[in-house]
Amino acid sequence: SGGSSGRWRHYWWVAARERTAGTVRRVSSAPTIPAVGDDTLPDERPTWSVMIPVHDCAPLLEFALAEVVAQLRGRTDVEIVVVDDMSTDDPRAVVERVGGSAVRYVALDEPHGAIRNFNACVEMSTGRFIHLLHGDDGVLPGFYTAMEDAFGSVPAAAVLCRTRYIDEAGAATVTTRSERSPSGWWDDAIPTLAVSNRVRPAGIVVARATYEAIGGYRTDLPHAADWDMWVRVAAHGPIWFVDEVLSLYRVHDASDTAERMRTGENIRERIDAIEIIAESSPPDIRSKARRQALGYAAVYAARTALRLARRGDVRAAAAQLWAGLGCLW
Repeated sequence: SGGSSGRWRHYWWVAARERTAGTVRRVSSAPTIPAVGDDTLPDERPTWSVMIPVHDCAPLLEFALAEVVAQLRGRTDVEIVVVDDMSTDDPRAVVERVGGSAVRYVALDEPHGAIRNFNACVEMSTGRFIHLLHGDDGVLPGFYTAMEDAFGSVPAAAVLCRTRYIDEAGAATVTTRSERSPSGWWDDAIPTLAVSNRVRPAGIVVARATYEAIGGYRTDLPHAADWDMWVRVAAHGPIWFVDEVLSLYRVHDASDTAERMRTGENIRERIDAIEIIAESSPPDIRSKARRQALGYAAVYAARTALRLARRGDVRAAAAQLWAGLGCLW
């Protein structure tokens, strides 16, 4: 509606004004993403860069890569790159078996960690649209067609779809909510994301020009760098929401997220991220969004603690509760 579009333009204008005034610390703290070289003509650039960061997830990579290749094989305007952060298993073998000549394998020559690997992926990409697909996640049939159709019809900074959570065996658990129906502009992206992270990485495609404008992922937020990124993307330009479940987010005990939950570090970093994100929120919603975000984090910590306690992990449950108290001080 006109009212919603006007509200979004207001949020965007205020955020842009703050960036110009130098008051948004997050953007200036993000690593720079160099533009694609001038010697690469627009019609020679790939449309898609599907960048797949991996570390010790070769069995799950096979699942993710197979569907990407099935959807994009044969296109000449696509690059699919698996970027290996010194895995101890053998993702190269998976690439050769599943992707063949359609997929490029890049082995990093020193340990990067997850966030630095994400930045390496973005930096080496050359396509107009970047899908940063974690090696243990996945996409469903129709993902790339739907996302490309959206970019082709609207001037979006990013395009987002709904995501289905799956467990280690691939069984479905829950699905992210619909931010709007039918598909269209996510008008309330900034005030919504300022409170909680509604985006799963597998479900969002970001224009490379957006990364070039706002920078890469903050390495000082190893658990919340993606949340910070989505707020920055929304502040930079509009996000188009595709109201379809087209991506998969895997939750398993070996993930970095699971380990941080055991120590409560996920909540402590969330508190840090809330303070940083608040600085980039429009002034008229900043204080309210910060309070809501801290309250949401406390509730999330309590729910996580209950889930961990039911599984018999009392120590992890206590860590979540203790960290959650920090949201209320």
